[in-house]
Amino acid sequence: MEALAALVTPTAVGALAASASYLVYRRFTHQSLWPKVKQDCAYTRKVTPKKKKIQLALNSLEDFTPVGENAPVYDVPAFFTSRGNEFSAYGIDWEQEAVVLIRPEPGTNMKKHPFFREAQRRNAVEVLVVPFKQLQAVVDAISDKIAHVQEVFVYMTARCGSTLLTRVVEATSVAQACSEPEVLDTLCLEIIRSRHQSENPSSDQTPAVLLNDATSVALLKNIVTLLNYYLVTSDSRHRSVIFYKLQSRPVLVAESMLRSFPTAKTVFLYRNGTEFYESWTRVWFKNPAVYKALTSIARLGFWRWVPTPPHDFKIWGDDPTFTTVRYHGSYYHCTVARWLGAMQRTVELEQKYPGYFFTAKVYYTALARDKQATLASLMMKLGIEWNPVGQEEERKRVKRTFAEDSQSGTFLSHRTGAPGEKWAPCTSPTWIGEWEREYISHVCGEAGNGIPGPDFILPDSIV
Repeated sequence: MEALAALVTPTAVGALAASASYLVYRRFTHQSLWPKVKQDCAYTRKVTPKKKKIQLALNSLEDFTPVGENAPVYDVPAFFTSRGNEFSAYGIDWEQEAVVLIRPEPGTNMKKHPFFREAQRRNAVEVLVVPFKQLQAVVDAISDKIAHVQEVFVYMTARCGSTLLTRVVEATSVAQACSEPEVLDTLCLEIIRSRHQSENPSSDQTPAVLLNDATSVALLKNIVTLLNYYLVTSDSRHRSVIFYKLQSRPVLVAESMLRSFPTAKTVFLYRNGTEFYESWTRVWFKNPAVYKALTSIARLGFWRWVPTPPHDFKIWGDDPTFTTVRYHGSYYHCTVARWLGAMQRTVELEQKYPGYFFTAKVYYTALARDKQATLASLMMKLGIEWNPVGQEEERKRVKRTFAEDSQSGTFLSHRTGAPGEKWAPCTSPTWIGEWEREYISHVCGEAGNGIPGPDFILPDSIV
């Protein structure tokens, strides 16, 4: 009887999973209302955002329901000269071979939400779709108005205080911040994919614009230029230093960022590997009992039953250096690989481009221990003059921002409260034990990439 149950249980679970997948497919697949062919002419169209509790997919036109008809834009540079300050770069439509920009409801504070990508999605009332081939003419028309902009690209491991950093930078009078503009992550992800596909000659899925490095770099530069223009022209304080907090993937194509913006400054934020693992696990599973039950199943050999992590984690896990690790491809492997891969990539970039990567490195404990002093040290390393002494309004803004949970109101916060919730250190019992600690050390050892363990601290970090 027990043997029969052992055979039936996996079969039943598999059947349930297949049924659930089919129902999800039937529920969410639909005929797209947007063009799926290359566009030769730019156009605008009114839209209504679709309601989504959590947005895991990359931003796209599918986030909106189109209203009315397309309005052709025949002279895009002239349109952008008069109305370009209303539109921010939102995503890339590879089928239309175009960049998608959105216009929010007039008067919307696009910096109120912790993530710029989410503020764009929720508040869009109109889209502007510009074919790749017309981007350079647009950039040429606006470049002189933003020639003074200084970009600061913030790379990170995730769960390391990067959202807090962007929130407090936005509170200052000397710089502004754009937290995770997903259009950049979309482009960087496709560049990563195109490199993988170039290793497989039978693949023909690479977008034409990414077939060579020059056009890839030009597209990246043009998109950031569009973002610069929107952010500078829409900022009431006219701040020309812009911190772009990137997601974790762009560090894999950081050389392209270097070639696009050789005068930009760069920052890397990171955290202890074990703390990163636990912080992300709390976010992903929400309930310790669920995580511990699934981990018990994994340790019995059924680790493929554990829900897999988001796709961007799998990119790290696919690295050939991890081929020998236990539970390869699992949640455990990919989560550790995300932290470890970002750390190793940072070491490689510093060795290869010591004058560019990194202007400053910030360890999470520095922010947790003394936020004000850490921000001052960072600004000093970046050569940005910032002194709130005597600036009472700014001092209060910064103090208020430091007191808030920077991700409150989003699924990335380990709390479930509303926006504006006060920050407090996590005091609940740890979710992980010796098994996880041994596994993290195992992955570091198997990778053999110079990061000896989760406690590794990069030289010259603000700690």
